[in-house]
Amino acid sequence: LPDELDCPVLDMMYPHLHLFSRKSSSHIDPIHEHKAKGRVICITEDPGLHLVWYYDTIFIKPLPPQLLSYTFWNGFLKSSSIYRPVALGYVRSYAHLIRHRSDFLIAQAENLIPASTTMTYGDFARFTEKFRHISDASVSPRWKFGQFRLSRLNWAVRFLQPKVPGRRGLMRRLFYRERFWETRHFIQEFAAPLIFIFAASSLILAAMQVVLAARPDATWPAFVAVSTWFSVAVIIALVAW
Repeated sequence: LPDELDCPVLDMMYPHLHLFSRKSSSHIDPIHEHKAKGRVICITEDPGLHLVWYYDTIFIKPLPPQLLSYTFWNGFLKSSSIYRPVALGYVRSYAHLIRHRSDFLIAQAENLIPASTTMTYGDFARFTEKFRHISDASVSPRWKFGQFRLSRLNWAVRFLQPKVPGRRGLMRRLFYRERFWETRHFIQEFAAPLIFIFAASSLILAAMQVVLAARPDATWPAFVAVSTWFSVAVIIALVAW
Protein backbone atom coordinates (compact mmCIF):
# COMPACT_ATOMS: atom_id res chain seq x y z
CA LEU A 1 0.00 0.00 0.00
CA PRO A 2 2.74 2.60 0.70
CA ASP A 3 4.23 2.09 -2.78
CA GLU A 4 0.79 2.21 -4.37
CA LEU A 5 -0.65 5.24 -2.59
CA ASP A 6 1.92 7.36 -0.70
CA CYS A 7 2.85 10.86 -1.94
CA PRO A 8 5.72 11.81 0.43
CA VAL A 9 6.90 14.90 -1.47
CA LEU A 10 3.42 16.44 -1.66
CA ASP A 11 2.70 15.55 1.97
CA MET A 12 5.93 17.24 3.07
CA MET A 13 5.18 20.40 1.07
CA TYR A 14 1.55 20.48 2.24
CA PRO A 15 1.86 23.41 4.73
CA HIS A 16 2.89 25.72 1.87
CA LEU A 17 1.20 24.13 -1.15
CA HIS A 18 -1.65 26.64 -1.00
CA LEU A 19 0.84 29.22 -2.29
CA PHE A 20 1.18 27.24 -5.53
CA SER A 21 -2.23 25.65 -6.05
CA ARG A 22 -5.86 26.04 -5.06
CA LYS A 23 -6.53 24.29 -1.76
CA SER A 24 -9.71 22.45 -2.65
CA SER A 25 -10.12 18.69 -2.66
CA SER A 26 -13.00 19.01 -5.15
CA HIS A 27 -10.80 20.91 -7.63
CA ILE A 28 -10.75 17.90 -9.96
CA ASP A 29 -12.10 18.09 -13.49
CA PRO A 30 -14.19 15.07 -14.53
CA ILE A 31 -12.60 12.96 -17.25
CA HIS A 32 -14.83 14.29 -20.03
CA GLU A 33 -13.68 17.85 -19.24
CA HIS A 34 -10.03 16.84 -19.51
CA LYS A 35 -10.88 15.43 -22.94
CA ALA A 36 -12.73 18.62 -23.89
CA LYS A 37 -9.63 20.63 -22.95
CA GLY A 38 -7.58 18.50 -25.33
CA ARG A 39 -5.65 16.64 -22.65
CA VAL A 40 -4.34 13.17 -23.32
CA ILE A 41 -4.70 10.69 -20.45
CA CYS A 42 -1.33 9.20 -19.57
CA ILE A 43 -1.44 6.19 -17.24
CA THR A 44 1.05 6.31 -14.37
CA GLU A 45 1.74 3.91 -11.53
CA ASP A 46 3.34 6.69 -9.49
CA PRO A 47 0.78 7.92 -6.92
CA GLY A 48 2.67 11.23 -6.73
CA LEU A 49 1.77 11.93 -10.37
CA HIS A 50 -1.93 11.08 -10.05
CA LEU A 51 -3.97 14.12 -11.18
CA VAL A 52 -0.90 16.14 -12.18
CA TRP A 53 -1.28 17.82 -15.56
CA TYR A 54 1.07 19.58 -17.94
CA TYR A 55 -0.16 21.34 -21.08
CA ASP A 56 -1.98 18.63 -23.05
CA THR A 57 -1.31 15.69 -20.70
CA ILE A 58 -3.03 14.56 -17.50
CA PHE A 59 -1.44 11.76 -15.47
CA ILE A 60 -3.89 9.36 -13.83
CA LYS A 61 -3.12 6.29 -11.73
CA PRO A 62 -5.54 3.41 -12.47
CA LEU A 63 -7.85 2.38 -9.65
CA PRO A 64 -6.80 -1.02 -8.22
CA PRO A 65 -9.68 -3.54 -8.04
CA GLN A 66 -8.98 -4.17 -4.35
CA LEU A 67 -10.13 -0.65 -3.47
CA LEU A 68 -13.55 -1.41 -4.95
CA SER A 69 -13.99 -4.35 -2.58
CA TYR A 70 -15.88 -3.99 0.71
CA THR A 71 -14.04 -7.09 1.95
CA PHE A 72 -10.64 -5.47 1.34
CA TRP A 73 -11.66 -2.30 3.19
CA ASN A 74 -13.01 -4.27 6.14
CA GLY A 75 -9.92 -6.48 6.28
CA PHE A 76 -7.00 -4.15 5.54
CA LEU A 77 -8.26 -0.57 5.73
CA LYS A 78 -10.15 -0.43 9.00
CA SER A 79 -10.46 2.87 10.84
CA SER A 80 -7.30 2.03 12.82
CA SER A 81 -5.16 1.50 9.68
CA ILE A 82 -2.49 4.16 9.05
CA TYR A 83 -3.10 3.73 5.31
CA ARG A 84 -6.83 4.43 5.48
CA PRO A 85 -6.53 8.26 5.10
CA VAL A 86 -4.42 7.85 1.94
CA ALA A 87 -6.81 5.29 0.45
CA LEU A 88 -9.86 7.41 1.29
CA GLY A 89 -8.39 10.44 -0.45
CA TYR A 90 -7.31 8.45 -3.49
CA VAL A 91 -10.69 6.79 -4.05
CA ARG A 92 -12.41 10.12 -3.36
CA SER A 93 -10.49 11.57 -6.31
CA TYR A 94 -12.21 9.02 -8.56
CA ALA A 95 -15.59 10.12 -7.22
CA HIS A 96 -14.78 13.52 -8.72
CA LEU A 97 -13.13 12.16 -11.88
CA ILE A 98 -16.11 9.96 -12.77
CA ARG A 99 -19.30 11.97 -12.29
CA HIS A 100 -21.23 10.95 -15.39
CA ARG A 101 -21.79 7.84 -17.47
CA SER A 102 -19.57 9.35 -20.19
CA ASP A 103 -16.72 9.60 -17.65
CA PHE A 104 -17.26 5.96 -16.72
CA LEU A 105 -17.10 4.80 -20.36
CA ILE A 106 -13.93 6.82 -21.02
CA ALA A 107 -12.34 5.42 -17.85
CA GLN A 108 -13.11 1.89 -19.03
CA ALA A 109 -11.69 2.57 -22.49
CA GLU A 110 -8.53 4.09 -20.99
CA ASN A 111 -8.12 1.17 -18.53
CA LEU A 112 -8.41 3.47 -15.52
CA ILE A 113 -10.90 1.25 -13.71
CA PRO A 114 -10.93 -2.56 -13.46
CA ALA A 115 -12.34 -4.35 -16.49
CA SER A 116 -15.65 -5.96 -15.62
CA THR A 117 -18.61 -7.33 -17.54
CA THR A 118 -20.92 -6.99 -14.55
CA MET A 119 -20.06 -3.60 -13.01
CA THR A 120 -22.28 -0.86 -14.40
CA TYR A 121 -21.99 2.89 -14.05
CA GLY A 122 -24.77 2.72 -11.45
CA ASP A 123 -22.79 0.23 -9.37
CA PHE A 124 -19.67 2.37 -9.54
CA ALA A 125 -21.56 5.58 -8.73
CA ARG A 126 -23.24 4.04 -5.68
CA PHE A 127 -19.88 2.84 -4.33
CA THR A 128 -17.98 6.11 -4.88
CA GLU A 129 -20.81 8.40 -3.77
CA LYS A 130 -19.95 7.61 -0.14
CA PHE A 131 -16.37 8.77 -0.72
CA ARG A 132 -17.36 12.08 -2.33
CA HIS A 133 -18.72 13.34 1.00
CA ILE A 134 -15.70 12.35 3.12
CA SER A 135 -14.26 15.40 4.89
CA ASP A 136 -10.70 16.63 4.45
CA ALA A 137 -10.05 15.82 8.11
CA SER A 138 -10.25 12.11 7.22
CA VAL A 139 -7.72 12.08 4.37
CA SER A 140 -3.93 12.45 4.10
CA PRO A 141 -2.41 15.92 3.46
CA ARG A 142 -1.97 15.45 -0.30
CA TRP A 143 -5.69 14.77 -0.76
CA LYS A 144 -6.73 18.03 0.81
CA PHE A 145 -5.87 19.30 -2.69
CA GLY A 146 -7.23 18.19 -6.04
CA GLN A 147 -5.36 18.31 -9.33
CA PHE A 148 -2.00 20.06 -9.72
CA ARG A 149 -0.25 21.82 -12.57
CA LEU A 150 3.22 20.30 -12.97
CA SER A 151 4.92 23.63 -13.68
CA ARG A 152 3.69 24.99 -10.33
CA LEU A 153 4.86 21.89 -8.48
CA ASN A 154 8.28 22.40 -10.04
CA TRP A 155 8.41 25.91 -8.56
CA ALA A 156 7.18 24.57 -5.22
CA VAL A 157 10.10 22.11 -5.14
CA ARG A 158 12.60 24.85 -6.06
CA PHE A 159 11.44 27.12 -3.25
CA LEU A 160 10.55 24.59 -0.53
CA GLN A 161 13.29 21.98 -1.18
CA PRO A 162 11.49 19.03 0.51
CA LYS A 163 13.84 16.56 2.19
CA VAL A 164 12.52 13.14 1.22
CA PRO A 165 14.67 9.98 1.63
CA GLY A 166 15.90 8.68 -1.71
CA ARG A 167 15.22 11.95 -3.49
CA ARG A 168 18.67 13.28 -4.41
CA GLY A 169 20.45 15.01 -7.25
CA LEU A 170 20.29 18.44 -8.85
CA MET A 171 17.29 17.64 -11.04
CA ARG A 172 15.26 16.48 -8.02
CA ARG A 173 15.97 19.88 -6.43
CA LEU A 174 14.79 21.72 -9.53
CA PHE A 175 11.82 19.63 -10.65
CA TYR A 176 8.96 17.75 -9.03
CA ARG A 177 9.23 15.35 -11.95
CA GLU A 178 11.91 15.64 -14.63
CA ARG A 179 10.49 15.98 -18.12
CA PHE A 180 13.65 16.58 -20.10
CA TRP A 181 14.99 13.60 -22.01
CA GLU A 182 16.72 15.79 -24.60
CA THR A 183 18.78 18.98 -24.25
CA ARG A 184 16.41 20.92 -26.49
CA HIS A 185 13.54 20.34 -24.05
CA PHE A 186 15.61 21.80 -21.22
CA ILE A 187 16.55 24.82 -23.36
CA GLN A 188 12.91 25.39 -24.36
CA GLU A 189 11.88 25.43 -20.70
CA PHE A 190 14.39 28.04 -19.58
CA ALA A 191 15.05 30.07 -22.75
CA ALA A 192 12.08 32.43 -22.33
CA PRO A 193 12.74 33.47 -18.68
CA LEU A 194 16.48 33.87 -19.34
CA ILE A 195 15.85 36.06 -22.39
CA PHE A 196 13.40 38.15 -20.35
CA ILE A 197 15.92 38.64 -17.53
CA PHE A 198 18.66 39.57 -20.02
CA ALA A 199 16.41 42.04 -21.85
CA ALA A 200 15.14 43.63 -18.62
CA SER A 201 18.67 44.02 -17.24
CA SER A 202 19.84 45.59 -20.51
CA LEU A 203 16.98 48.10 -20.49
CA ILE A 204 17.60 49.06 -16.86
CA LEU A 205 21.33 49.53 -17.45
CA ALA A 206 20.66 51.61 -20.57
CA ALA A 207 18.19 53.80 -18.67
CA MET A 208 20.73 54.32 -15.88
CA GLN A 209 23.34 55.39 -18.42
CA VAL A 210 20.97 57.97 -19.91
CA VAL A 211 20.12 59.41 -16.48
CA LEU A 212 23.77 59.57 -15.41
CA ALA A 213 24.73 61.26 -18.68
CA ALA A 214 21.94 63.81 -18.32
CA ARG A 215 22.66 64.78 -14.70
CA PRO A 216 25.99 65.46 -12.99
CA ASP A 217 27.09 62.86 -10.42
CA ALA A 218 27.13 65.40 -7.57
CA THR A 219 23.42 66.21 -7.91
CA TRP A 220 22.14 62.69 -7.40
CA PRO A 221 24.58 60.66 -5.26
CA ALA A 222 22.04 58.04 -4.15
CA PHE A 223 21.16 57.13 -7.74
CA VAL A 224 24.84 56.97 -8.66
CA ALA A 225 25.46 54.50 -5.81
CA VAL A 226 22.49 52.31 -6.78
CA SER A 227 23.54 52.32 -10.44
CA THR A 228 27.08 51.32 -9.52
CA TRP A 229 26.01 48.39 -7.35
CA PHE A 230 23.41 47.18 -9.86
CA SER A 231 25.96 47.27 -12.68
CA VAL A 232 28.46 45.30 -10.59
CA ALA A 233 25.77 42.76 -9.66
CA VAL A 234 24.86 42.24 -13.33
CA ILE A 235 28.52 41.74 -14.28
CA ILE A 236 29.02 39.20 -11.47
CA ALA A 237 25.86 37.33 -12.52
CA LEU A 238 27.01 37.14 -16.13
CA VAL A 239 30.47 35.92 -15.14
CA ALA A 240 28.99 33.32 -12.79
CA TRP A 241 26.65 32.10 -15.52
